[in-house]
Amino acid sequence: MIRLKLEYIKKIIHKRLFWAQIVFFFMFALVFFSLFNIQIVNPPEGKRIGQYEKVEIPVPRGTIYDRNGKVMAISVPYYSLYIDSWKVNHQKKKDPSYPEKLKKELVSILKIGPGEIEKKLQQRYPLMKKELSVEEYKAISEKKLPGTVFLPSYKRIYPGGKVACHILGFAGIDGYGLEGAELYYDNILKGEKGISLILKDGTGDLIYSVEKKLSIPKPGKDIYLTIDSNLQYIVEEEIESVYYKYNAAGVSAIVIDYDTGEVLALANKPNYDPNHPDKFSPSDRRNRAVTDLFEPGSTFKIVTAAAAIEEGVVSPDDVIDCESGKWFVRNHYLRDVHPYGRLKVREVIEKSSNIGTVKIAMKLGEAKLYEYCKKFGFGELTGIDLPGEIKGILRPLNRWSGYSITAVPIGQEVGINALQSIKAMAVIANGGYHIQPHILKEFRDTTSGAAISWQGNEKQRVLSQETCETLREILQEVTGPRGTAPLANIPGYSISGKTGTAQKIIDGHYSKDRFVASFVGFLNHKDAKMLILVKVDEPRPVYYGGLVAAPVFKNIMWRSLQHLDVPPATSDEEHRLAMTK
Repeated sequence: MIRLKLEYIKKIIHKRLFWAQIVFFFMFALVFFSLFNIQIVNPPEGKRIGQYEKVEIPVPRGTIYDRNGKVMAISVPYYSLYIDSWKVNHQKKKDPSYPEKLKKELVSILKIGPGEIEKKLQQRYPLMKKELSVEEYKAISEKKLPGTVFLPSYKRIYPGGKVACHILGFAGIDGYGLEGAELYYDNILKGEKGISLILKDGTGDLIYSVEKKLSIPKPGKDIYLTIDSNLQYIVEEEIESVYYKYNAAGVSAIVIDYDTGEVLALANKPNYDPNHPDKFSPSDRRNRAVTDLFEPGSTFKIVTAAAAIEEGVVSPDDVIDCESGKWFVRNHYLRDVHPYGRLKVREVIEKSSNIGTVKIAMKLGEAKLYEYCKKFGFGELTGIDLPGEIKGILRPLNRWSGYSITAVPIGQEVGINALQSIKAMAVIANGGYHIQPHILKEFRDTTSGAAISWQGNEKQRVLSQETCETLREILQEVTGPRGTAPLANIPGYSISGKTGTAQKIIDGHYSKDRFVASFVGFLNHKDAKMLILVKVDEPRPVYYGGLVAAPVFKNIMWRSLQHLDVPPATSDEEHRLAMTK
């Protein structure tokens, strides 16, 4: 009996011990996982003792050069100064006067008051100064003061200030491109930031002097633009002059190689300084040459003429009755600025007759006209390697009204950007091919030096060589004494071009006092394939393209020819006499 009772008691004790062990193990596990979570997984701020944190190592963006190797944007290193108190105290054991010496040096070099320096030195890892000047960094680093830690970073600098601002754009303080080429080619320019493990002290502050590098930063690649800085400066100076002379709302100008599509210069007014973009309005920063929509007016007549000649509907010497400047068609009157009677097709283009152009378009027909509008690239992006480009407006044929055949041929009911206009003229200038405007010439790996050139789309033929030769000859007469743009002519050189004077649409109606004046023209020369567009928005009081935009074209072309050393076809003496008349 007694033995049975003892066995029973032992079983009870074993059972209780077993459950006590289970409870103890559960409580131990609960405490263990709680501590693990608090100290390792999600420690509270200020308690991360002995831990490392991943920190990005800044890397310089690639440098942007013009086509001749001139720096247009560069990342300049700068340093922020921290003080590691542990290292200062360690040095103090060797030299008890060291903290005081350090303080005097910092006061002398940084020009910060002793009281502020003293207050900062009481901290574990204080930031003494952000963005040291070159002189400050050199003075402190050369003294090799124990406990001084320099944290590197980079600032984007644009040496030319406002020059080429709408091409370059700008980068933000975080090192990413925000506008222009800086944004479009950000993946090439930005490189790869490195990663370091930085030790934290007992308060959670990073101790940059205790660092483990996980990955090495890779600098961004350099890019070379098609831009010629000298031509860019010429363009900007000339458009600034016309901007103020005619109280314009805006001005855009583009210089392009009509054979390769390389943009040699592109500028807008108003403009801004990419070194301080926040000091300018979004309107100033807008790249109007690619973002702004406008009706082209008479510059669009080259499309109508090219289509009609290419299709054999008319020949240059066919005669068109221009109705003495006033013609009732499709239930409205169509007018010319000057009254003309019977004109040859070449004269219709030369004198920019609206009536003559519409009559040519009616011979061609709506379907063919629309087809050539598409062939010339209207209603589509040009493919320029800059952000913000608009497609423009070209309504499909089934949405044309009965009035459209009298409007589209003369550049109404069509919305384009400046690049689309210059691209269309390039077809005629280069013998009938589409070009793709671009600003990138090549990019280079800063480490290996390997260069990769820009690769565009394969050229597509739009017009025959014969049609282009005919139009170049006709458009040359536009800049002659009987044309609409004699002020674009440069004696000794062969210039072809077309004027445009378009009414702006305000509140759904054509304005009677707001216009867009434009001129697009090119040099007929085998060694200088320059095509230039000038667009002046709302010039006052004069607003005709031949009077406002053509002289700017002439100045840009003439100065560019001097820069590129392109001689005239006539002798130097004949040319000098012609230019002084």
